[in-house]
Amino acid sequence: MTVTENRIDRTRITDIATREEAEYRRRTPRSAELFERARRSLPLGVASSFQAYDPYPLFMTDARGSRITDADGNEYIDFDMAFGVLAAGHSHPLVAQALATRVANGTCYTFPVEQGIALAEEIKSRFGADCVRFSNSGTEATMDAIRVARGYTGREKIVKFEGGYHGHHDDVLVSIQPPRELMGQAESPATVPASAGIPRSRISETIIAPFNEPDMVAAILEAHAGEIAAIIVEPVQFNIGVVPPKPGFLERLRELADEHGTVLIFDEVKTGVVLAWGGAYEYFGVKPDLFCLAKSIGGGVPIGAFGGRDAVMRSIESLEGTPAFSADAAGTGIDRTTIPGGATRVAHLGTFNGNPLSMTAGLVTLTQVLTRDVYPRLHAMADRLTAGCADILAEHGLPGYAINVGPKGCVMFTPERVTNYRDFIGLDSELWTASFFYLANRGILLPPGPDDQWTLSVQHTDAEIDRYLAVFRDFATEITM
Repeated sequence: MTVTENRIDRTRITDIATREEAEYRRRTPRSAELFERARRSLPLGVASSFQAYDPYPLFMTDARGSRITDADGNEYIDFDMAFGVLAAGHSHPLVAQALATRVANGTCYTFPVEQGIALAEEIKSRFGADCVRFSNSGTEATMDAIRVARGYTGREKIVKFEGGYHGHHDDVLVSIQPPRELMGQAESPATVPASAGIPRSRISETIIAPFNEPDMVAAILEAHAGEIAAIIVEPVQFNIGVVPPKPGFLERLRELADEHGTVLIFDEVKTGVVLAWGGAYEYFGVKPDLFCLAKSIGGGVPIGAFGGRDAVMRSIESLEGTPAFSADAAGTGIDRTTIPGGATRVAHLGTFNGNPLSMTAGLVTLTQVLTRDVYPRLHAMADRLTAGCADILAEHGLPGYAINVGPKGCVMFTPERVTNYRDFIGLDSELWTASFFYLANRGILLPPGPDDQWTLSVQHTDAEIDRYLAVFRDFATEITM
């Protein structure tokens, strides 16, 4: 599957994009009304900035299986799946039944429930972990994992990869999609805040590295020897379409973390229990020290989790007597004289952590829905969708390529294959915009951004894959006439 030759007329792209946006507005007047009402109460008219896009987002009312319905009654085959939350699909009958029973018996106790133990045991089994803790989102999971790594190592700096997204806490809300003029050199990328309101002190503690460049990562770690508490990485970069690791990259990160006494954290919020039964750990065969989960582990209910090696995770219980990460590692390990009050454990807190609602949803999703036997079919459907899109791109000379890793994929409208963020900058956003509205107007709903990807669920069908390909073929035909 190679990047194809560009044979399209730019004027035609603009004309089709304009026409399809007008049709989008015609089909969705109720969403437009709700958006105008929302803007009077909510900044950008939405609850999360990721939900905002021009001319306005669709407001939804109902979803079942692989289908979702907007406020105007238009039904879509949902390939967005809530930014990858719903590998189980919408309102899976087993999950819905369990949640109905749970709601009738209480949704929050602030006391533990047995389902929490069972869910932790299931996650331990899938990810080869010693310990697990629960939170309420992917942002919380990565935030807590970083704090545990800092407490365990006694260090403060972290390494994050350019173009990666790990939630919206200050330590990682940097260099997500930085402007070209601010990025710095490829071998030592600048740390560029993605939001106002982030203190300079937080920015200085996050070191940026290029994804898929192990030699550059090694040099960055050497330049900060003894300072790095954690390397946090998406095993597949899913914030810039779909960018898999080059062969050997994750293995090299594992080696470098060991050499430098640094905690390796896999952000599996998007990959966990989606790519495979055991997530990226199973899919790529590389084991991190800590992993972070959210999204699809809850079947549509807010949930987060992090876990990993016993020695690191037990920092939540006590730091007393914790040795340096490795006897041969650079650095001096924990120095409690630098910790205010001489804290002897890492705090991990939250009123809703392990609440009965999310524990019930998570347990049913992982033990009854996303079982081992569903993954071969998910992978086969995804491979077929990708191959079909690739054939259409080649047949019509559209610039770009199709790619998937397991049940997550996309069409990348880029002039070359993307291996890290700097390649992604060449994205043809106008062509993507035309395709998004064209497909949406014909009942195929994708994530509302060229930096995201489709997710297949266990409730999608082969007929729906065929429908996607048929509409995409019509788009390619019209755009290249």
